Amino acid sequence: MELALTDQRWRDLRDALAEANHRFTRLLRDCRTPDRLAVGKWSVVETAAHTAIVARLNATTIVDGPSPLGDPGLDRLARESTFAEFGRLNDAALAHYPDRSTERLARRLHEDVDLLLARANDVDPRELRPWLGGARLPAASHVAHQLNETLIHGLDIARAMGVPWHIPTDHAALTFDVFLMRLLGGDSGRLLGGSRTPGNGGTPARIAIEFRSKHTTPVVLTRDGGRLSVEPPGGEQVDARVRFDPTTMMLTIFRRTRLARAVATGKVFASGRRPWAAVNYLRGMRSP
Repeated sequence: MELALTDQRWRDLRDALAEANHRFTRLLRDCRTPDRLAVGKWSVVETAAHTAIVARLNATTIVDGPSPLGDPGLDRLARESTFAEFGRLNDAALAHYPDRSTERLARRLHEDVDLLLARANDVDPRELRPWLGGARLPAASHVAHQLNETLIHGLDIARAMGVPWHIPTDHAALTFDVFLMRLLGGDSGRLLGGSRTPGNGGTPARIAIEFRSKHTTPVVLTRDGGRLSVEPPGGEQVDARVRFDPTTMMLTIFRRTRLARAVATGKVFASGRRPWAAVNYLRGMRSP
């Protein structure tokens, strides 16, 4: 499925990243507890460092740069890692970039996101560019990925600090359409290889699920064994239909909100001839 992106939505995506990054860097500069755990084993400042590393990666790969992470060993890991190996890549990148000053990281994020956005102004947003694991994503997806990282890890840091963090519905919708669906339905290289691919927990060998919301492009995600595809609705019969709030879907996929809570509040609703298949799919879904 090709990326459908109007000029207005492309501007909205870039504006969304600029706004989210401004809030993220302000959060960092206000932080007085940088060593407090934010997500998993990462502290606030390690989470910020990871977000900054990803910003440099996206700013480089959006123009097909020769050394995305600035180190031959890291670049090789980035090219060759599968989804299951991201933990090793993240650990190696954090070790290679040891700066843990919240002020310097905020400055670096400001500079690298500005660089990413400046380069985004000069590219065709639909043109495929190299990404992690040998995947090739539209240039717009690099911007949407950075937006996704900023929103998710901004929430992690804000929760650790005990302050609010807003994820606008339209921003979450952009990451769903322009990053996640492009990744799952495009040329993923070796990224999704291995024994566990996103969404293979407890579902049949072949399943087709329609995803709809008021803010996203309707899609049918089909998994047939290890093969994933994303297409417009209207072709084959689907097993289930999922209507969702984009922010809740983002937080569910990235394990910041429990699926049971999302379903109980009506923010994620499955119907169709086999609605349980959609629930099982989402329960097993893992995304980078």
